[in-house]
Amino acid sequence: MIRTVRHALLPLVGSLVSASANAATPPATTQAAIDDFAARCEALNGLSIENAADTPGNIVAAILVKDRKATPPEKIMFMKRGHSQGNVTPQLDTFPVHCRVEGYVTPAVKFNLLLPLTDTWNGRFLLAACDAWCGKVGEDIVMPGLYDGYATITNDGGHYGRAPFDGIWAYKNDQGRVDFAYRANHVSAQVGKFITKAFYGSAPKYSYITGFSKGGNAGLFAVQKYPEDFDGVFVKAPVVNYNPKNAAHFPWIALAVHPDGKTPLLKADKIPLLMKGANDACDAIDGLKDGVIDDPRKCKYDPVALLCKSGQSEAKNECLNQAQVDAVRKLYAKPVNASGEVYFDYPTDIGSEHDWARSILPIPGSNEVGVPFALNGAATGIRYFVTRDTPGPNYDWTQFDYVAEKAKIDDMSTIFDPDEVDLSAFYKRGGKLLIVHGWGDAMITANMTIDWFEKVRKQMGKDTVSKFAQLYLVPGANHGSGGSGPYVFDTQDALVKWVEEGVVPTEFILTDGPTDPTQRTRPMYPYPAYAKYKGKGDPNVASSFKRMEK
Repeated sequence: MIRTVRHALLPLVGSLVSASANAATPPATTQAAIDDFAARCEALNGLSIENAADTPGNIVAAILVKDRKATPPEKIMFMKRGHSQGNVTPQLDTFPVHCRVEGYVTPAVKFNLLLPLTDTWNGRFLLAACDAWCGKVGEDIVMPGLYDGYATITNDGGHYGRAPFDGIWAYKNDQGRVDFAYRANHVSAQVGKFITKAFYGSAPKYSYITGFSKGGNAGLFAVQKYPEDFDGVFVKAPVVNYNPKNAAHFPWIALAVHPDGKTPLLKADKIPLLMKGANDACDAIDGLKDGVIDDPRKCKYDPVALLCKSGQSEAKNECLNQAQVDAVRKLYAKPVNASGEVYFDYPTDIGSEHDWARSILPIPGSNEVGVPFALNGAATGIRYFVTRDTPGPNYDWTQFDYVAEKAKIDDMSTIFDPDEVDLSAFYKRGGKLLIVHGWGDAMITANMTIDWFEKVRKQMGKDTVSKFAQLYLVPGANHGSGGSGPYVFDTQDALVKWVEEGVVPTEFILTDGPTDPTQRTRPMYPYPAYAKYKGKGDPNVASSFKRMEK
């Protein structure tokens, strides 16, 4: 059994880093060791990486980072990144001391490699993959790995862009699309390992990759296209049918909420009502009425139950008008053409309503650029992203016909979709793969991941797959961090033990976040097994659940 236990390594100089209460704290690094570390960091400015990857690259700057305070938003993101990477991380007050190596690999992949102090390096390499549509070299995304003592690298996906969903960079840019899909992570791994070996004097003993959403795709692509790059792969909420999701589902849900492509029929202030409607219909199906819909596949629900009745006020969020009911029905439905024929199999799940703010519904009074994600992704995706000959800025994306353009969509899917099912090369070289997907994910349904995983099991055999790959489904868990049920888990330590010691994970204990009002625990088991309430005992305690086989 694998439980959440943190943390064996913490880079510390004096009192530079605030750790969680139960974190182990090694002795302070001496000033002489810091001076030596700083000198070796500076020396990396003279290291050539022209032959380190498939194409030439260069180090632009190697800089010692010390005494850098974290801003309040950064502290929160450190913690949330830990949630999305399965690597629990506290809200650090200060960045751990490290050597930051900035560079690029041609034609346009920018990377940052963060090297921890020598006496806290754990001998491993980790790539933290960018998410959404990338476009920047994130600083918070590498913190869980750095905090844990990994030489940790990330990149911008091979282009510059505005987060989260800016597709303009992809306009007539085939190389950029290939880099974004998978190549940027491959060449980053090559240069990252090369620099790490040069800096510490020995190569990393093991290499890992972690990420969620598009970052989850990075792990699947690594397993499928570059099986030698990583020993262990962690994936959360991957988008297996990536191009159809952008070309079919984003427009469908965007137009459900914004029929004219601009004006919303409903906003995020309706979410408590939407959650109540779904929970009233479906929460008790799993045998426990706790505000968590364990498996939306077992639920049938029509939001007409929320239609305004006499004396109710839609303006006060007591109910929905007919147009709003129709919009929510579309969100829960598979996209269909004018003849009622389904052209995309994966609708928004019932039970994900708590994750709809910013992803699907706009927040009242907010002027945040790029929100909702579905609306922004639909517009920019169709104009610049989802076909090779994208129409550009003057195209009315609301008139896009997915069925008519399917051949072009399929063409781009050969680049964007990590949907191969023969993973034998990764298996034979001893690689291990952990996948986690939440049932409360408003952006990507877990059904997509399940269907792909079942195809892998059919292709390779269930027994073979169980030797190197596991899928875990989390009731109520959001796309990134948060959820209606416990959503915090530590898979990175378990992945390391599986890769390096052969200890096969059999169970994880989910917990609530440290700032959540409740502190529930709950087990999760490798698919197709799942946790079910025993019918008695404290429902907030993991021991009150039992393992069930499908």
